[in-house]
Amino acid sequence: MSNKKIIAVSACLLGYKVRYDGEHQANESIQSLSEVFELLPVCPEMEIGLGVPREKIALHQQGLMTRLLTCGGEPSIDLTEKMQAYAQIFLKMHNLAGMILKDKSPSCGVSNCKQWLATGEMDSTGTGVFAATVMRLTPELPMLQSGLIEQQSELHAFINQVKCYGH
Repeated sequence: MSNKKIIAVSACLLGYKVRYDGEHQANESIQSLSEVFELLPVCPEMEIGLGVPREKIALHQQGLMTRLLTCGGEPSIDLTEKMQAYAQIFLKMHNLAGMILKDKSPSCGVSNCKQWLATGEMDSTGTGVFAATVMRLTPELPMLQSGLIEQQSELHAFINQVKCYGH
C-alpha cells in the first residue's frame, strides 16, 4: 500500500474515454503528478449511471436552487439528488487530500460552467453539482480546476496545499 496522499482526478483528464461524446481530455501535466500523489480517477456522471456516449447534461437555475438536468429528451431528467448523494458517498469512501476536476463540466466545474438562468439567459459562472457538494461538505479540501494546471503558480500552490492537508 502506498503512503502517497490521494487526489481524486476527473477520469477524462487521465485518459479515460468517459466524456459524453466518448472522448477523453488526457493531460500529461496531471498524469505526471502520479510521481508525487496517488491519482484516483472519478467520473461522477458515469458513477450515477450515465453511459458513454450520453446526452448532454446542463445546469438550470430554478429559484435559489441549481438543478442538473438532462438535455435533449423530453421530459428532462433531474439528476441533482443522485449527483449530490454520489458526492457524499465518494467522500466517505476515500481519504482524499485534494481534487483536480474538469473545468466547465456541469458535474465538476467550479465557477466557470454554463448555467441556464430562470430568465432563459445563459450565465457562465455556474458550479457543477458534484463539485459544489464536495466544496460544501469539505470546504478546506484543496481543489484545482483543470484549466489552471498549466499555470505553474497555481499548480505549485495546489501541490503545497495537498502536502499540508490533514496535518
